[in-house]
Amino acid sequence: MVNPYAINPAEPVSSHEARQPSPLPMRLLFTALACCTASLVIHWVIMWLTLEPEHFQAYLNNLWQLGAYWLSALAVDGCSALLLARYYLQRYALVDVSRPARLVALFVGLYLVAIFVVGLLYNLLWAQIGPWLYENASGFSPTLLMLPLNLVSYMLATLLPLWLSLHLMRRTGQFQSGLTRTSRGETALAFGLLFIVFYTKLLTLLPSTAISPYGMEWMLGLSSAVGVVYGLVALIAAHRSLPAQLPRLAIGRLLVSVLACMAIWLLVAGVLGFVLLVALYAGSEFLVLVLMVLFGVLLLALLWPLTHLSLRWLYRPLAA
Repeated sequence: MVNPYAINPAEPVSSHEARQPSPLPMRLLFTALACCTASLVIHWVIMWLTLEPEHFQAYLNNLWQLGAYWLSALAVDGCSALLLARYYLQRYALVDVSRPARLVALFVGLYLVAIFVVGLLYNLLWAQIGPWLYENASGFSPTLLMLPLNLVSYMLATLLPLWLSLHLMRRTGQFQSGLTRTSRGETALAFGLLFIVFYTKLLTLLPSTAISPYGMEWMLGLSSAVGVVYGLVALIAAHRSLPAQLPRLAIGRLLVSVLACMAIWLLVAGVLGFVLLVALYAGSEFLVLVLMVLFGVLLLALLWPLTHLSLRWLYRPLAA
């Protein structure tokens, strides 16, 4: 006989059902990329409408250098959105937002307002100190000297709008609480984006004579484009090295893994560059061309084992 008053025990919820990867960080990543692209387009339209033709032509003559900065800005904004959103979800044990369209709209609005205000203040400061920096750089990159101001600008124009959007949505009860997993695709994408960010930032911090010798300004743009290929290889290698799902994204250990991978990779690149300089002074242009191709392929192939070893030894991923 069945007792009608008996309380049926709840069926245990499997870990697969209780902990699902949240799509919110990826959604905000693509939103940040779209916002950054829109801000760059708006900036150029304003310059086209307001600058004198000869001044605007001067900007067009530096498209290779500007393209490297655009690529770096896209990588920084996308990577920041991905990591900050994932950190926020893990920090407050959140799964997803109930109204994602409202969060995206709030983020877009705050981002555009912040980029306009911060950009206006940044341009006013740059107009005052920019000429002085170029006159007194003494071989240093002006971008390196402007690093503190660029860091403050990045925090106010990129991190603050996203954090404020997430915070306001959480305080109004728009988030669903619970535990969530992290997919290896998201972790691998974070690894690849971080590699691109560090690579492109390193290029922009180098003196112009080092990255664009003999007036070859196109070298900076080409090197930045090659950095995207390096980042893609690192992403694929990280995806093959990680388990299908992870309990969380350990951002600190991921940063250490990327930095260790890049440090060893740059050390090898420096040795190969020295060999290339010796061959260049030897006077054999054909030998230099062959060595450049071989060294490029070698550096590309070297990323695979370095990514795998850095993740295995430093990140130490555990399957969820």
